[in-house]
Amino acid sequence: MVRGAVGRVRVGLDYRTALVNREGIGRATRELVRALPEAVPGLDLRLFGWTLARRAWSRAELGLGTSTRLARLRCPSRWIPRLCAALGRGVDDLAGGCDVFHHTQTHVLPVRRAVETAIVFDCIWARPGSGLSEEAAARMAQGVRELCARARRVLAPSAFAADDLARTLGVERARIDVAHLGSDHVLRGGPPGPPGVEGPYVLTVSRVDARKNHARMLHAFEAAVRAGLPHRWVVAGPRGFGAQDFEAALERSPVRERVVRFDFVPELELRALIHGASAFFFASLDEGFGLPPLEAAALGVPVVASSGGALPEVLGDGALLPDPADAQAIAHDLRAVLADRELALELSRRGKARARELSWAACARATAAHWRRALSG
Repeated sequence: MVRGAVGRVRVGLDYRTALVNREGIGRATRELVRALPEAVPGLDLRLFGWTLARRAWSRAELGLGTSTRLARLRCPSRWIPRLCAALGRGVDDLAGGCDVFHHTQTHVLPVRRAVETAIVFDCIWARPGSGLSEEAAARMAQGVRELCARARRVLAPSAFAADDLARTLGVERARIDVAHLGSDHVLRGGPPGPPGVEGPYVLTVSRVDARKNHARMLHAFEAAVRAGLPHRWVVAGPRGFGAQDFEAALERSPVRERVVRFDFVPELELRALIHGASAFFFASLDEGFGLPPLEAAALGVPVVASSGGALPEVLGDGALLPDPADAQAIAHDLRAVLADRELALELSRRGKARARELSWAACARATAAHWRRALSG
């Protein structure tokens, strides 16, 4: 139980991304909140969900129990600071009164009395090739600096991300805690249905941008086809920064007819798509965590990822991890997994074992410990 000096602690949390965001940050917030009541019994959780966007899930789909309070008002997020100033209140008050308020995104909310904590998922925005203009990167840096200055303690999803935050913005490393994300949400709901794609295929799930390294993965897939492997490559994810470079390379590629492109796949269909893949392919250049390959590992799909960012920390020995800048190494490991059934089975076994170590219950307990440290000062 999370307790302060007197009685039970009330924890407020910015839940806006969980209501509307279908990518990593939204998923991480939804699953943390879903796991907290059982993993940390007695927690008094109060969610702040003021946003203009229509929510994408019902309360039941979000897994919110009757004891979890959700403060919900549809209004533009940019109005919140002015409304709080006019009312003389903070979002901790609007959420129902909190001892701790946990920020889950870099758009800083006004907090009046609660001790503030925050999660920073990565500092990739600070590096060349992030897809942000200099002006946008400067705004992001200013927002994260302000957030870290206000937060008594800061949370990161990996030790890599924590060290990166300390190096990039000078946040004291001793003030940063780590709570690895989980992947067991993909096991919920029984066996996945049919994948909706015929024949053997390799799958990549991510936004198509320069950092995700799709161009080198295309070269690796071309090598697999030249080696006589019958697979197709399914690429699922929206267009992002630098997508046009990959699309131009794909248009010129001799294997373009073997590449299947999906912009958006609903959650239930995506789970089936992952489960049906011969391999999950994710040779990203940089990650603060890397949730999609861990989800694939949890479902028993052999993973070829990379040594970029936090991926070695997250996946351990449950995946092949070639240098993401070495196209030949990526191609070698992809062909090996697709051609060697024993290797694929071994990676499946090791990947599932690693995924079991990173559960949302463990993430919830580590996050609650982070709040306890913040309250202790």
